[in-house]
Amino acid sequence: MKVFTWMVLMAAAWLVACATTPSSVPTIVSSENVAKLQTRQWELKSITLDSRDIVMDMEANMTLAFAPGGKVTGYAAVNRFNGTYSFSPDGKLSWPGPGFVTTRKAGPPELMEKERAYLQALPKTERAILKGHALLLQNDGESTVLIFAEAGSPQ
Repeated sequence: MKVFTWMVLMAAAWLVACATTPSSVPTIVSSENVAKLQTRQWELKSITLDSRDIVMDMEANMTLAFAPGGKVTGYAAVNRFNGTYSFSPDGKLSWPGPGFVTTRKAGPPELMEKERAYLQALPKTERAILKGHALLLQNDGESTVLIFAEAGSPQ
């Protein structure tokens, strides 16, 4: 009986180990592994700005793309934007420079409001956590949190 119990426990442990793939383990992004973010397009799914949940708009297409060399680009509901980012070896995310440069198109007031919230929240984030096809950007106090899904990935 002890041998059977031992075999069942070993089989269960093996199944758990196989189910926990490296892509399902959360990873804090740092200067050492930032390439995991690059060449991927990220779509914003939820935003909390200064502890206030922002209601997402189905028409608001908001994206983010990290490029090599510390460049970031995206779409903020109405306008395109670009700027710079950097990661420290311990995973601290910063947004150096004067801020984001955006195109100057006008849009519906509700989309412009979502765009302002997104562009205010993004530079407040200080940490990036990657888990499979999901990306979480947050500040250290977690009062500002942006959740993204990789474009084209199953939700």
